[in-house]
Amino acid sequence: MEKIKLQKQFEEFHGEIALTDHRELKEKRSILEKELKDKFPEKMNKEKKLKEENSNDLKISDLKFIDQGSWAQGVKTSIDPMNKTFDRDVAMIFPLDILIHKDPREIKKIVKDILTIQGKREPKIKEPCVTVTYSKEGDEIYHLDFPIYAKAKYGNLYLARGKECSESYEWEESDPEGLNEYFKEQFEGEIGNQKRRIVRYLKQWKQIKYNGSQNGNEIPPSIGLTILVCKNFQYNEKNDLKTLYYTLKRIYDKFIVIKNSEKEITEVIIYCDLPTKPFSDVFYKMRKSKEHLITFYKRFQNFYENIRNAYEAEHDHEAANYIVKSLGSEFEVPDKEAAVDTSKLKKEDRFAKLY
Repeated sequence: MEKIKLQKQFEEFHGEIALTDHRELKEKRSILEKELKDKFPEKMNKEKKLKEENSNDLKISDLKFIDQGSWAQGVKTSIDPMNKTFDRDVAMIFPLDILIHKDPREIKKIVKDILTIQGKREPKIKEPCVTVTYSKEGDEIYHLDFPIYAKAKYGNLYLARGKECSESYEWEESDPEGLNEYFKEQFEGEIGNQKRRIVRYLKQWKQIKYNGSQNGNEIPPSIGLTILVCKNFQYNEKNDLKTLYYTLKRIYDKFIVIKNSEKEITEVIIYCDLPTKPFSDVFYKMRKSKEHLITFYKRFQNFYENIRNAYEAEHDHEAANYIVKSLGSEFEVPDKEAAVDTSKLKKEDRFAKLY
């Protein structure tokens, strides 16, 4: 029977890195949500009248707020950030005729104005959302992203895309609720619990290897790592090391590596699309530079090789030392196993060991 290595250490490590909630961030979310509920309907109704829109007034009950990403109900794959900067995505959904309100930047500007407190709280309009950042002594401690979704007449949702002063903007058909349901199903039951742990191990690897990166386009998005785990997961009951190894192997095999005549890597390709609308490529930002994907591949290869060596190692101490190289020193390394001196065993004990 195959020996299960380091399961206790993996579970304790998972307990160290997992982030199940953040009280202050939760409180800020509630405050901002209330402000939007109190003020957004009135401002939108004025906007409708300016456009001579003949439709029912927007009511507070028409507004819907849902967590997205790792904070979504039933997903919960957040980890404790090394830089102690927390973030949370909160989708705001409401009915809107985008054939009349063609410019999503106008809607995002209304949201920004509502959440602005001059000199204290100054949100920014980013391409996919409106972001509210909280700082302490000049350092960011957390931020909340509010992607804005228009609910069309027949129920389809459209994401407001476009920076405040950008000439590029659109309403992009999306399915944030469907994406939440996809992940919720992925993380159900005991199989889902192990899958969630594997996702968190990859996120921990990511933040270690990309700690200090200044260019966001070079960092693999967490949603991409999560989808790759979901699509390549191989369950092994109560054996996180084996599951991590075979899941990484499957992902590693998905990389397409192109080399020149000198055997140097010139390009790396990996496909990973959203499982719901708009079915977009989650690595599209990284593709802006070939070097970003080449670096991603090389770092992932090193991760995979460390875990493979750990899986193949004979002793727990040796295996854990390989794991620490990729997941950090929070992972406990057991003491070396004491070697058995067979010369001091009784004759019958030596015979029993041989047979």
